[in-house]
Amino acid sequence: MMADERAFDMGSEERDEPRVLWPMIALFWVVNIGLTTVQVYVNARPRGVYPDLLTVLGFMAWAYLVWFASIPLIVRVLTRRFRFERGRWGVALMVHLAASVTIAGATQVADTLVYLHAHPTQPFLATLVALARAWMLWAVFTYWFFVAMVLAVRHQTASAARQLRTTQLSAAVASAQLTVLRTQLHPHFLFNALNSISSLIFEQPREAQKMIAQLGELLRATLADGGQSAWTLRRELELLARYTAIEQIRFGDRLRVEVECEPAALQALVPALLLQPLVENAILHGIQSSMYGGTVRIAARRTARWLQLEVDDDGIGLPTEPGNGRHEHIGLSNCRERLERQFGGDQSLWIAQRDPSGTRVSIHIPWSTEETPHGATC
Repeated sequence: MMADERAFDMGSEERDEPRVLWPMIALFWVVNIGLTTVQVYVNARPRGVYPDLLTVLGFMAWAYLVWFASIPLIVRVLTRRFRFERGRWGVALMVHLAASVTIAGATQVADTLVYLHAHPTQPFLATLVALARAWMLWAVFTYWFFVAMVLAVRHQTASAARQLRTTQLSAAVASAQLTVLRTQLHPHFLFNALNSISSLIFEQPREAQKMIAQLGELLRATLADGGQSAWTLRRELELLARYTAIEQIRFGDRLRVEVECEPAALQALVPALLLQPLVENAILHGIQSSMYGGTVRIAARRTARWLQLEVDDDGIGLPTEPGNGRHEHIGLSNCRERLERQFGGDQSLWIAQRDPSGTRVSIHIPWSTEETPHGATC
């Protein structure tokens, strides 16, 4: 059981981003070598020694080979298995302290061997102690600075990766929710259309046949769009015309449909099937209940950075009793939720009484076209 938990823990660790981590490691050691070179030169001047750059780098080369050989151990093992986490601070501190002293001591041995190669008469132990007294603390601090840098870069890249995954997951969830909301429209619309056909099939079979033909054309046109989430207002009105043609067969002279759309607004992008449930709601809950029928009007215009859409009818209007909720059937509630999912607070939908009778639904969404992403101003 414990082995499985450890395997899960190792498998769930954040991966390093090589394009970020290794350039930072290279920069760290370039800066470290530069500072060490300056320190060696400054320490030599009081003794009247002025070493050239190549001599200093040659002296430090073997010690830095020890550091470079230790980098994979530090990056891939020590900073991963012994991270400074809650409940593991003590163990991590002891391990890294031992590692820092060991690696720092190894660099001092390397420096001693290089020095003795140039001065073979000097005693090994005395030389090692002298060099360690001068450089051991610097080497230990180098280890801890390097570990801190690796952990900081890893934490930053891991946080960025988690944030990216969270953003992608949120976008995927929102997209899935929009898809669900959109697919709800099809069975709802289809049920109402078939209900209209069934009401005519015996009394007016010829009209019922026309409705079936129109319904087939509408479904074929809708399915041909491949489940697009948005299209132009021109496309929306084309499909809406097929739907209202079905309803006009059913209602005859009792239903009139008017479209008032600015030519420029036809190119604007709108959520797919946004207007159809609003028009359906106006017909079924406004015109159908009116003794004399009525008119459904669809209007579209651009107002600054907004596309303004209106669907109104001169039917029976909003209910006078509070809490009736007739105007919040599935069509309107679905549209409201789709707009909130897609545009957040950058949209509005409201319902009002129309004078002298009827209901008006007004929508404001950001103006966008196929060339201009939504929310951009032009």
